Amino acid sequence: MRGVRWTAISATFAAVTALLFQLIKARFLVPEEFAHLSVLMIIIGLSRNLEAAGFNRGVIQKDDVSSEEASSLLVFNVAISLFAAGLIYFASGPLAIFFELPRLGPYLRIMSLAVFFQGPAQFFLVFLEKYLYFKFISVIQIARQFLFVTLATILIVMGWGVLGFVLGHVVATIISASLFAAGGIKNHLAALKPYFGINELRPFVKFGIFVTGRQTLNVVTRQLDELIILHFLGPDIMGVYFFGKNMLERLRQLINMSYYRLVFPLLSRLKHDQTRLSEAYYRMSKYLSLLAFPVFIGVSLTAHLFVPVVFGVQWMDSIIVFQVFSVVFIFKILTGILASNLLYSVNRPGTVFGIDLATDLVYVLALMLLAPLGIDVIIVLYVIYQLLKALAMQVAAHRQISYQLYQYVSNFSIPLALSLVMVAAVLGFQFIAPPIFNAAMLLAGSIVVGASVYAALTWLFDRQSIKDLKEMVLYRSVS
Repeated sequence: MRGVRWTAISATFAAVTALLFQLIKARFLVPEEFAHLSVLMIIIGLSRNLEAAGFNRGVIQKDDVSSEEASSLLVFNVAISLFAAGLIYFASGPLAIFFELPRLGPYLRIMSLAVFFQGPAQFFLVFLEKYLYFKFISVIQIARQFLFVTLATILIVMGWGVLGFVLGHVVATIISASLFAAGGIKNHLAALKPYFGINELRPFVKFGIFVTGRQTLNVVTRQLDELIILHFLGPDIMGVYFFGKNMLERLRQLINMSYYRLVFPLLSRLKHDQTRLSEAYYRMSKYLSLLAFPVFIGVSLTAHLFVPVVFGVQWMDSIIVFQVFSVVFIFKILTGILASNLLYSVNRPGTVFGIDLATDLVYVLALMLLAPLGIDVIIVLYVIYQLLKALAMQVAAHRQISYQLYQYVSNFSIPLALSLVMVAAVLGFQFIAPPIFNAAMLLAGSIVVGASVYAALTWLFDRQSIKDLKEMVLYRSVS
């Protein structure tokens, strides 16, 4: 929870500043410049899969990392980063021609410098995560985001355009990478010496190949279902589907960013004590459900109100996507943050990759066969896909702990019951609200009623969880 406090602050700061920066870009950049930004972000995202992030994760899972292993891994990181940066640098010209964006070439060549520094930064970052330096990590991430947004905004307002964005990103990346390296060296987290050995990389490659494979698979699947929908149903329906799912993904990522970095190092420390590992897994599941259930059920309850009020009537068709997917995302969060990281912590990355590969293949094949039947069928397929993946992941996770799956389900009885009462209260308010209330007033009232009822019920019926959370945030021990 101490880690969650700092990572939550960092995630919230990043989300708020990203929204403000988006408004600034919309004000000072023209559509052609947004086309450059879109391609730049795609290239950056793909390059990150080449920067050994998956292999670095093996550092957290491994109990002890020798100086030979750490030194070899750092050299490997530098080599992979140099390869990715060089690939982007020399491919910048052909990419500019392919996308018919002449200025893209110079932007990519400058951006390749940031790509190089990202790899070594990941090496030191993963050691900071392993030893739970989450305050240090979060402070640097906040400083990096502030520097990037501030510098890029100044340059964009001064008329530098996309080049201002690129320079802000490069400068912020280099400075944050240097700070992560300084923190890792100062705290003696990785014992380094002039050494490189292929054999020392084997445990990290064996672990990381599945993690990297899963990351790539998730990226491909996330884009592939949208392309299938675009092909069979056209851009209008794909736009509705993408809009609803993408907005919920942003909310899920905000919660994920608060927990994700913490969970894997913590469970890896406890993996040799099944009792403590099981207790930590169940406590985190319950605490996370206390947030996930009311938030996403609340989204489903108010989608018919906030979609026209916040986004406009042109997105009314996306309401059904919000209403159905928001409930499914509860299980996606619990599985994505906890179950997969538990399996990683006990050195079962192949199990996680296998479950993802099997369910993703079935989902894509089903989409290709049934997508022509319409958006309703697609929504049902997505629900079945996410529930099956969550169930498979939880079954695999529970083979590693001392609790049974039915005990895991009963762990959510209180958050679920309180959420159902909240649903009744919100629906009751929406039913009896005065006719003079417009959609915005109904939305505000629903949020106030739902939050108040859920908070009051949690205080009455699950005060111990509130007490535990308060004690951990205040750096006290929990009984």
